[in-house]
Amino acid sequence: MVAPGLIILIILAVVMGITASYILYLARNSDSSLKTFTVYLILAMMNGMLIGPAVYFLGILPFTIVDTVVISAGVMVLELAYPLISLANNLMDDQKTMKVNLPVVVFLTLFNEFLMSLIFNSISTSQYVNQIYGTNVLKMFSELVSSYWFVFPMSLEMGLTAILTIRKEKGFFFVFILLQSLVMFFTPDAISTSIWTEISVYLGVSVMTILLVYVFESLFRKDFVYQGFSRYILEILGVYGLMMAGVMLFQYNSVEIVISISIIAEMIIYLHAIIRPDYLNRGKKVYWLASQKWSTAFLVLVYVAEVGMGATMDFQFYGTHAFINSMGLASFGGNFLNIVGQFLFNSVTFVGLLSLSTFFYLMMGIEMGTLVLFKFLNSKELENRIRLVLLMVAFAVYSVLIPSFILPTTVQHYTFLGWSMGIGSAGGLAPALILPMILTYAVSGILSLLFGARQLCSVFCTAPLMYQGTFYNSMKKFNKTGKLASSLSRAGEKSKLYRMSSLTVYASLGAASVISFLYHYHYIKPITVYGEDPLQFIYIILFGIVWYLVFITMPYLGNYGCINTGYCHWGNFNRFVGKYGLFKLKVKDPNQCVTCETKACNNACPVGNTGHPGNFIKDGFYKESRCVGIGDCAEACPYDNIFFYDVRNYIGEKLTLKEKKVNSNRK
Repeated sequence: MVAPGLIILIILAVVMGITASYILYLARNSDSSLKTFTVYLILAMMNGMLIGPAVYFLGILPFTIVDTVVISAGVMVLELAYPLISLANNLMDDQKTMKVNLPVVVFLTLFNEFLMSLIFNSISTSQYVNQIYGTNVLKMFSELVSSYWFVFPMSLEMGLTAILTIRKEKGFFFVFILLQSLVMFFTPDAISTSIWTEISVYLGVSVMTILLVYVFESLFRKDFVYQGFSRYILEILGVYGLMMAGVMLFQYNSVEIVISISIIAEMIIYLHAIIRPDYLNRGKKVYWLASQKWSTAFLVLVYVAEVGMGATMDFQFYGTHAFINSMGLASFGGNFLNIVGQFLFNSVTFVGLLSLSTFFYLMMGIEMGTLVLFKFLNSKELENRIRLVLLMVAFAVYSVLIPSFILPTTVQHYTFLGWSMGIGSAGGLAPALILPMILTYAVSGILSLLFGARQLCSVFCTAPLMYQGTFYNSMKKFNKTGKLASSLSRAGEKSKLYRMSSLTVYASLGAASVISFLYHYHYIKPITVYGEDPLQFIYIILFGIVWYLVFITMPYLGNYGCINTGYCHWGNFNRFVGKYGLFKLKVKDPNQCVTCETKACNNACPVGNTGHPGNFIKDGFYKESRCVGIGDCAEACPYDNIFFYDVRNYIGEKLTLKEKKVNSNRK
């Protein structure tokens, strides 16, 4: 049963949150000197009521209840002196209106919340603050800010302020703030119990995922945001990245200071935005598909936040220390160069394995799969709709379910299923993995011959799920507008970057494969990278680090940069084999392409291919190694003229010819 005293404190906290929301509402709409003064008056009254008891519960000096009343009254008078003088001056001058001092309102709002947390924590624990924290000011700050007496009222305040101030103004910003308030509510260290930490980690990440999906889809539907809001999105994403790092530290060693700093940073950003009435439409319009810098910054911050989100769930599910110990990080020691090497190895391994971890893939799959689902709903081509369903199912089964929830206990029986990217992806070139590797290349090569490289680059790989959702697919515009992206798209496999990149990848994989093979067959002594098989380490670099660098620099490298830069050895292999296969794009009527005025198929290709119309007119089909059957060209064709041709069509044609021959013989 909840104690009556605690119920009273909860009621008071709710009242304080509601009052703070009303203050922010007044501050935002302070179009007169009287409203501005009212803001200062209520803030001073709240601050005065709290600061006296706060000094008393610090327990540093022997204050009595009477002393606290005197202190409160004195502080209130001092804080009202400035606004009273300002109000008098403004009343004497009819041309002037008393303005809200933004930094003062922000500071007093946060300071009042901090004082309330201090007082209520002291009352609920029946201890003076100095008895709890002693002289450790940093610990006091971090625990009081992340306490539920601070976090929950601030969450309530954010939600209520959004309802009071911007509900009818801007739907995008309103929903964003409501979701943001829920993220604040699910702060993992707000309540000191393992159950709350576990629940809040999963629910907090879920809400953040919903928030990101909402932002992605909103940006996709609206090609610009105002400069003020564009800055706000980046700042909040930066704070979320910091917050996730703080949660990871808390899970690892109960360190709360980073979470507390992120909470204060988020509230400062939020309060500055919510108090200014012109913030939503402030500054010039930012057309994000025309701004490489903003879009890249956005993608980088999203990635940092996502890695942290996935890591917090991995830590929670597997256990923080168990998860980190499984990474095989190097122990620091030796001379300076060794320490530098160990640091670089650990940094690459830690970030790379987080990007390849179970819950990062699970969270990313839900997030980006939702965007693919939106694209599915807007697709008109049956072939494309089927492929979009297949790629979502493939990601769920092949990238998440099998390697993360089936293989850990049955890997000795199903090694082939875990070999997702050829050489290096399931470990070193050990004897038990030779056959799975050969089978992987053989099966994948046969599929490319029959259906084209799209079986990998548009279905089985993680890339199609990430590239083909509504928001990310729209970034294919950078293939035309970005200088480097445009150059890579035009040059294709002939570009110097493509050749240098692919040559480096194949050379490093080849060398590491030979070393790994010779070691596992006992021809040489172990040659490792701080204990890690060199082949597996290269895989971590390629698909845990480089792949995401290519992805988040999409505004510069273009959509499907993994194809145009040539870094993906697995995709290169399948596209090379696909050259000699059956897959191609065909048209029902080449003459239709002659009269077509839009040539929309050229602009629709996410890879940046542009030779469709000429080839359709000349040959009736289009075949190019970089064509991986995404199908946007077929979607864009105004005449429904383009279709996919593969083994199914080939067999159909053979059966038709055979049937015609039989019928002819009968006659």
